Amino acid sequence: MPLNERRIAQIILEECQAVPDRCKDYKAELISTISDLITDERQHRVSGTNIQQKISDKINTVGQLLSKEQAASSGRGGK
Repeated sequence: MPLNERRIAQIILEECQAVPDRCKDYKAELISTISDLITDERQHRVSGTNIQQKISDKINTVGQLLSKEQAASSGRGGK
């Protein structure tokens, strides 16, 4: 990984640590998703994958996790 990409990754990880925990495992899921997105972007540069759809799918997945956790903690049972 080139030096500038390492620095970007380091900054992203530092910023993720500052994000408040919105639900159980939120930070871990956020970091994992961002790591996946960085990998997807690198792959996109090499082979021209459909990066927009991959980003949308990953953001939607994290959003659903947050929504389910918040619903469960508010007593709505995830519905």
